[in-house]
Amino acid sequence: MNKCLVVNINGSAHSIFKEDRERLRKLGAEYVELRKYQSSRKVDELLKRADAILFTDTTIDISFLERLKRCRIIIRFGTGLDNIDIEAATENGIMVSRVIDFCTQEVSNHTIMLLLACGRKLKEFSNLLLMGKLPNNFSPVGSIEGETLGLVGFGKIARSVAMKAKAFGMKIISYDPYVKRNDFEQSGVNAVSLNTLLKRSDYISLHCPLVAETYHLIGEKELRLMKKTAYLINTSRGKLVDEKALIKALRERLIAGAGLDVFEKEPPDVENPLLHMENVICTPHCAYYSDKSVSNLKKKVVDELIRALAGKIPENLYNPEVLCNINLRAGIS
Repeated sequence: MNKCLVVNINGSAHSIFKEDRERLRKLGAEYVELRKYQSSRKVDELLKRADAILFTDTTIDISFLERLKRCRIIIRFGTGLDNIDIEAATENGIMVSRVIDFCTQEVSNHTIMLLLACGRKLKEFSNLLLMGKLPNNFSPVGSIEGETLGLVGFGKIARSVAMKAKAFGMKIISYDPYVKRNDFEQSGVNAVSLNTLLKRSDYISLHCPLVAETYHLIGEKELRLMKKTAYLINTSRGKLVDEKALIKALRERLIAGAGLDVFEKEPPDVENPLLHMENVICTPHCAYYSDKSVSNLKKKVVDELIRALAGKIPENLYNPEVLCNINLRAGIS
């Protein structure tokens, strides 16, 4: 590997481990983390020289990509790629990669946690104690056992959720137009249309990527199809849900409540009504997090980086069409 520069544009937010920095150093790679206090001139200089970019939350659009003169690969600390212009990266001959399997158990556990917290009225009962009260008349509480969980999307995380929900005796249905019926059947899950899922489910959990066709997938029309006793769970992407429509549905009691780990704007404004509703459980986009998952994430990013800088095709290359670029293909195996 020739001497090269790796720039982590999120700085210390996802600082890689000392041993991984040493791995890069031994291979002739200089590793730099951008800091907030660095001048724009210094940042521009680093981006111009960068052979690889590591990122998390930064929006990588055309204007950002135009500042990269040598970059061969951009890798995200995470799964979703909704904050990078894939088409523009491809046109500029830059490979885009990610880590697709580092927090399946964490996110599925968090989903089940939100489901149970909603179903068992955790926030409502906790607030009663804070007011020094005990409930005289209980509001309606379902049993969870025998109730129906609808999974929108049926990838690895959704399948993990399905397996865990079955342990509580739940019935599982799912909608995913890209999954073969055989795969549903092997998991003991019934495949249904989105409308059917919305009408039949006691809990609806979202597990799909944010792309053009899934933006505001759940809006006013979809919320009106749900049972008045149903809960919406989202540990995927905030923009899958029309937040204004959700707030209206919750205020009008069109649905029973929601469990949300993600929001349209992150972090959400402290005045966001969703943070203050008794029938909504909120967490700060932390479903992916555990000491183990973050450790796995950092190591997998470096593994992918080393593979790419050594001239090999990344394991999780998202835009394989970029390999048609003759200049890029030189040395790629």
